Amino acid sequence: MHPSLRFTDPTVFARRTVAAHDAVFGDSIPTSSADPQMFAAWRRSGDAGIRPDQEMPNRILTDSDLRLARDRTPLSRIAGEVVQAVADTSAAGRHLVVLSDADGIVLWRSGSPQAMRGADRIAFAEGADWSEAGIGTNGISRALETGGMTHVTAGEHFVRAHHTWTCSAAPIRDSGGTVVGVLDVSLPVRFATAESAALVRCGVRLAEALLPAAAQPPRRPTTTIRLLGHRPEVVGADGSRTQLSQRRAELLALLASREAWTARALAEALYDDPAATATVRGEIRRLRRTTGLTISTQPYALADHERAGVDFLTASDALDLLTDSDVPAIVDLRYTV
Repeated sequence: MHPSLRFTDPTVFARRTVAAHDAVFGDSIPTSSADPQMFAAWRRSGDAGIRPDQEMPNRILTDSDLRLARDRTPLSRIAGEVVQAVADTSAAGRHLVVLSDADGIVLWRSGSPQAMRGADRIAFAEGADWSEAGIGTNGISRALETGGMTHVTAGEHFVRAHHTWTCSAAPIRDSGGTVVGVLDVSLPVRFATAESAALVRCGVRLAEALLPAAAQPPRRPTTTIRLLGHRPEVVGADGSRTQLSQRRAELLALLASREAWTARALAEALYDDPAATATVRGEIRRLRRTTGLTISTQPYALADHERAGVDFLTASDALDLLTDSDVPAIVDLRYTV
């Protein structure tokens, strides 16, 4: 196969990769027709127990395990900004942006509704194991294997269900050179373009520039988050107190009230405007900075150990929840929690 065709004539390149895949696993022609490095990756996939006709990854994290995986990765504080910079969530958007950890577990993703639906059909979703041992050869697994920019198109994927996709991916490294994750841009083969590689490079550069500044300082253990009454505050184990503005207290109450929120849902609940997502993102950044709370991104979620310290969730009733607030979603919480 001619690599130059990958983007100049993606349909022809895809047909050839699928033919090579069919030949290898159908034994109709010698296996040497496949790229040697790709064939070696296929062989490892098979040795790991992956089947070409497999549809689901071997492992998909539970919601609680996914939250833990997000909390553990150094990407947690920059994921939202990186994904937002590379994604196209418009109705016309064609590509999907995926951020995995260093084990190949998909932790965040974003794209147009059409791209997200296509990804759902192959379980290219948060919590899914897209390592080589999890679902066979793919863009994320190749980036982790090679340590550099990779492209995996159509039949180069080990699993046939992925043959309509093309993926460009590259590892993200911390300041010490350790791989902490992978940024992947995937889209249907018919839309393949060299611009996907440029998006990946830009996203990786942004992530690696943000990582040092996002290094988390030691956090003061939080004992209580007080949202009942007129003076909302976060109380640290050392007795320190951080007063909360009305809006940030309302945002924190909503985050505590359920396991996860999208930016759109928070915007609608707080501002009665689902388009006010940029305002929500800004408030969450400021809430993290002023309180040190652990709030994961995509979707937004307050860490379980901090939710356990929210007073209105354990009180006999929540009628005094943010008594100065008239936001309908907060009023509803007073009678439903």
